[in-house]
Amino acid sequence: MENFSKSHIRSYIFQLRKKYSSEILKNFSLEICKLIEPIPLYKKSQKIAFYFAKDKEVSLEYLIGKAFLEGKKVYLPKTWLKEKTLTFHQIFSFSDLRPGPFGLLEPPFENPELKPENFEIIFVPGVAFDLKKGRIGYGGGFYDKILKKTKAFKIGVAFSFQIFENLPLEKHDQKVNIIITEKGIINGLGNFT
Repeated sequence: MENFSKSHIRSYIFQLRKKYSSEILKNFSLEICKLIEPIPLYKKSQKIAFYFAKDKEVSLEYLIGKAFLEGKKVYLPKTWLKEKTLTFHQIFSFSDLRPGPFGLLEPPFENPELKPENFEIIFVPGVAFDLKKGRIGYGGGFYDKILKKTKAFKIGVAFSFQIFENLPLEKHDQKVNIIITEKGIINGLGNFT
């Protein structure tokens, strides 16, 4: 697939995602969340940048729900289309969420904001990832800007069919620290303490 362009890879994955039922992807998402839960770094982190899934992305709802109960601070992205950027705001329950651009549920911008420099962990959605921890997003560069600014541990979450050996990455494409799929963790646990 490395000879294909990013747009080919995106349309290939979008077609592939349609073939899976929501029920199957919901189960895969739960398996991914269950792999994340016991990770020591995740367990001890308090300020976590999650995202709210759209269009058959990996759903982190299970983890977010548990994070509320465990007293972790849950931050979600708010999209600023004109600036092509994201800000992350705390939510205190799922009922805080409001419809935003792209049909996404987002936190209200009045809620407390956390700057990327202060995240402990950021969960990173993507269209495709590769074995070298590279990532292709949706094409707007929203997450690349945030990933460049943060020293947080970056966890890419994806279904196993979104993983490629190599992706055609460009200079501005930011990598993640590890990728977690329903089949396991890519690039091992060497970085966890």
